[in-house]
Amino acid sequence: QRFYPTTMMETGYDILFFWVARMVMMGLSFTEETPFRTVYLHGLVRDEHGKKMSKTAGNVIDPIEVMDEYGTDALRFTLLTGSTPGNDMNLSIERVAANRNFANKIWNAARFLVGNLGEVDIPPGVPERNGLSLADRWILSRLHHLIDTVDRLFENYLYGEAGRQVYDFLWGEYADWYIEIAKTSLYGEDASAKMRTLHILTYVLDQCLRMLHPFIPYVTEEIWQQIPHQGEALIIARWPEMDETFFDSQAETDMSLLMDLLRAIRNARAEYNVPPSRRIEAIISAGEARTMLEAQRDLFGRLANVNSETVRIEASIAEPPSQAATITVSGVTAYLPLAGLVDLATEKTRMERELDEVLQQSDRSENLLANQDFVNRAPSEVIQRERDKLAMLLATRDELQKRLADLNL
Repeated sequence: QRFYPTTMMETGYDILFFWVARMVMMGLSFTEETPFRTVYLHGLVRDEHGKKMSKTAGNVIDPIEVMDEYGTDALRFTLLTGSTPGNDMNLSIERVAANRNFANKIWNAARFLVGNLGEVDIPPGVPERNGLSLADRWILSRLHHLIDTVDRLFENYLYGEAGRQVYDFLWGEYADWYIEIAKTSLYGEDASAKMRTLHILTYVLDQCLRMLHPFIPYVTEEIWQQIPHQGEALIIARWPEMDETFFDSQAETDMSLLMDLLRAIRNARAEYNVPPSRRIEAIISAGEARTMLEAQRDLFGRLANVNSETVRIEASIAEPPSQAATITVSGVTAYLPLAGLVDLATEKTRMERELDEVLQQSDRSENLLANQDFVNRAPSEVIQRERDKLAMLLATRDELQKRLADLNL
């Protein structure tokens, strides 16, 4: 019977010479052909401290127990993305739990999509290009850059990095940003905008599930069967194809600026303990981004919880307002009037009290590090921990002093 060699052999590096080499020699001896052309070596799976698992040491992680608690896909994804080729990996249960949360994130994103689809019939294939919003162009551009990156990583056997790239896109861009942005269209009165958004939501999720299927086959297959799709099963579905015509560097630049600005405003709200439901005022010196931000006024207002009707968006501000939190991102400066954020006198008192505590702690830390007996006798890791603590205290001090200066009372 004719022997047909496979294209690749996947194994741990520890059996390369006493097992893989013998397979090659046996194949050449009996068939005059090598049994495989490529050997993909993965590292050894060790415990979370980097020690080799053994029953004697009592550090063996039973994969059956892990799968029963966290799911097969969570363990599989952790093993596939947790290391680089040829390097050992330390298997941490916390990482398995985090990847179970990733599976839940995909499930919730799909549930949101299915819940909004209702009886809507989404046409198969690529969404139409007409009438795309900034966010639509951005997510489609990012998707096709992702497809290009994943293909390149697969060709170079960097499977773990390919999985991490899809993870970052699906969680950090599709779920955290595009779904939130899509709610404006989905809950609006424009039927065509709603249909377009549903089509893009479906298309992007479909393409991501195809790329994730080699990593987490059970979750992706189950979800894919619940959304509009073409074909009988995801395992035989066509692999995504990159389309350069979707690349849109301007949309990516504009959305990056908008997202950075939104993050900064949300952080400022959190620092001043502003209730999430409270709408605030904002004055923005946008420079060249004025036209873009003006066009995204409603979206900006909703995601930053800023009053979109009264927010000022100017090319430049001649007289920056006093008593305002100042945020600068990529040449755009946002001023948040503190009178609309907090009770100024109460906030000043609270911050001065917090600053006094930080100064006392930093003085104690500085005195301790200046003590030669401590420096000479304490273990190096204890000294480094104290230095790290002092650096954090000094950074907190600087931030509090800056915010007190913003109050300008």
